Amino acid sequence: MALCIALALVGGLITYFGMSGNGQQTVLIVKDGLQRGQEITPGALTTINIAAGAGNGAVPAEQSSTVIGQKAIVDLPKGSLITTHNIGSNLGITQGTSVVGVGLTSAQIPSRPLQAGDKVRILRTPTQGGQLDQKTTPVAGVVDSTKFDDVKGLTIVDVIVATADAQDVVAWSAAGNAGLILDPLTEK
Repeated sequence: MALCIALALVGGLITYFGMSGNGQQTVLIVKDGLQRGQEITPGALTTINIAAGAGNGAVPAEQSSTVIGQKAIVDLPKGSLITTHNIGSNLGITQGTSVVGVGLTSAQIPSRPLQAGDKVRILRTPTQGGQLDQKTTPVAGVVDSTKFDDVKGLTIVDVIVATADAQDVVAWSAAGNAGLILDPLTEK
C-alpha cells in the first residue's frame, strides 16, 4: 500500500514538472457553458493545460481576475477556451451601431466560412434580369455571428452596421436583394 502511494506521488511530481518544463501553459475555459451576454463569474471558469502558443488569444489562468465581470460576446459551450476575442465589456453593439440579420443564398455570400470580426460590405443586388443600381453605396459592416437556416436554405449573417444604414440593409435582405463581400481585416 505504501509503495502504491509513493509511486502515485512520484508520478504526480513527474507529471507536474514535466508539464511545466515542456512548453505547456494553464489557460481558462468555460466550466458549464455561457450564453451570449452572460456575465462571467468565478464559478463559471476552470482551467486546462495546452501547448504554449496553441490558444490564439487564450487567457492565462493567472489573469482570471481580468475576466471576472466581463461578458461572453458569443455563446461559449462547455469547455470553450476563454480568449480575448470571445469576451468583452459589451456585446460589440455600441451607440450608433445596430445588428442586422442578412439572409443569403450560397450565390450571395463567399464560400469561405465567415467569422465574428470579419469586415464585410453589404451590396444591394439587382432583381433577376435587372441592372445593378450604381447609385446605391455598399454598406460597411462587421460580422457578429452566422448560422445556417435549414428550413429556408439560407445562411443568416448577423452584421454590425451603422444605425443609419440598418433599415436599408434589412429591406435589401427581406427582398432577397442583398449580397455580401468579404474584405481584408486590415488595410495596408
